[in-house]
Amino acid sequence: MYSVLIIDDEELIGDGVKAKLERAGLPVVGKINVAYGGLQGLKAAEEIKPHIIITDMRMPEVDGIQLIRQLSQQLPLTKFIMLSGHDDYSYVRDAFKYGVLDYLLKPASSAELAGQVQAAIAAIEADSRQALALERTQQDKQTLLAARLNLLLNAAAEKDERLLQPSSLVTDTHDLPDMLESWHMLECFFVHPSFAVGLFSMGEAAFSTRALARTDACLNQSIRASGYTAQLQTLAFHDTQGKVYAVFNLAETLPLDAFNALLRETVEQLSLDSSDKPVVSVSKIGGLKDLPQLYRQAQLAMSYRILREPDTVLYLNEPPKRQDEWLPARKDIDELRQSVETLQLERIHLWIDRWLPDSLVERISLEQLEAVFDLLMTGIHRHFNSRLIFEENEQAQAFTSFHTLHDLRQYLKGYVYTAKQLVSESTSLEGAVIGDAMSYVRQHFYREIQLAEVANRVSMNYSYFSKLFKERMGLTFTAYLTKIRMEEAQKLLKDPALRIHEISEKVGYSNPYHFSRAFKNHCGISPKEFRNTMQ
Repeated sequence: MYSVLIIDDEELIGDGVKAKLERAGLPVVGKINVAYGGLQGLKAAEEIKPHIIITDMRMPEVDGIQLIRQLSQQLPLTKFIMLSGHDDYSYVRDAFKYGVLDYLLKPASSAELAGQVQAAIAAIEADSRQALALERTQQDKQTLLAARLNLLLNAAAEKDERLLQPSSLVTDTHDLPDMLESWHMLECFFVHPSFAVGLFSMGEAAFSTRALARTDACLNQSIRASGYTAQLQTLAFHDTQGKVYAVFNLAETLPLDAFNALLRETVEQLSLDSSDKPVVSVSKIGGLKDLPQLYRQAQLAMSYRILREPDTVLYLNEPPKRQDEWLPARKDIDELRQSVETLQLERIHLWIDRWLPDSLVERISLEQLEAVFDLLMTGIHRHFNSRLIFEENEQAQAFTSFHTLHDLRQYLKGYVYTAKQLVSESTSLEGAVIGDAMSYVRQHFYREIQLAEVANRVSMNYSYFSKLFKERMGLTFTAYLTKIRMEEAQKLLKDPALRIHEISEKVGYSNPYHFSRAFKNHCGISPKEFRNTMQ
């Protein structure tokens, strides 16, 4: 439904125009308001924001020309229709300069009013269709540009410097048509000389359309609210890893303080519906040809997040120079290793708190912090991986995924605690496995038994079972099998009715010679000599 505002300084005429328009019975026309005089009309228009304004030409205080000139700036989508007398042609001519759709001579009939209102509605709908088409064209253009940006920003991987230059700087163009077209599109799209690239982190999954749309909306909302729409362009996009980036195109007149405030406002808006704490890392300022380098700078700035929290806008500032290297001393490293070997959680937790406090941010580089993290993880893995307590596909969390030192400490403590729990469970499981293996050997020692058969029986890796069996039993599987057979052979040799070759078969040896040799190696005497000692 379309709303109409009628403005006339004569109450009788204003009410009459309303009555005529109501009699026309236009179904698409809803509320019809009347304001008496120019000043009242200005106020009513600001409050109602009507689709159509029908105004008298000559009015005291504020005439029709002044009213249209002011309201056309405040209400650019509103259509104006003038009511004039026969001697007002000069006014009408001036009115068209300010976008008046048409005029009616007084007194206008109901049909004339209806016709003009219908023409105004048709013009509004045409404007709406054109605006929608322009918006879609702009969206399609931005979508194409976003796709082309990945080609340009990752061109360094091709190790071809020609790919990193705008079209105006490329001399050999024979084999670079796509790249040149991409640069040309960017040169046409962006109008300002300066650029920066921002990387947004919101805890969303890769290639999240929601995160991209939300970032774009919050950026544009912040720009409109700040009043810098003419001085700042943005283009949000997903890179090849599915992360949300934005190219910022800045006018030279845009204050950097205002740009910083705008980014902080954007992050604050993003935080309203984000499960994670959003931040944006921002590159240095450069030109169009610097976009690939600025893209990598934004990535680098984000990698320093753990040392920059709780700030929400992370700039690529040069890290402070350290007077000396900061790393745990040898005795501290040995203390950690001993604590890990003995699974003393309290000592490990104290070590983590001592070497990774929040105050560390002020006196350590990112590389040194990562070295301490690697030292801890290496110590844990060296002790635990040999026991195969972690699933083969389990990966430790990447250092770059931590946002604060608190996150890092909690993860390490939890990782060690989980490792100890798995060791405990594994120890119980291993004990049960060895028990099953021993029982199986005692029940089947009389036939040929292979290590692989028993390992498969207890559902364990062949190599690990061999190593575990030796650790738990103090002898190899083969030696244990021989021990069981020899113990049984000694019992059977006490029975004089059994011949030695019969005993050999009963304990798993088809060749009596091999049995006799094994018996002598184990007991120090031959089976015959052992039997003689029993007499």
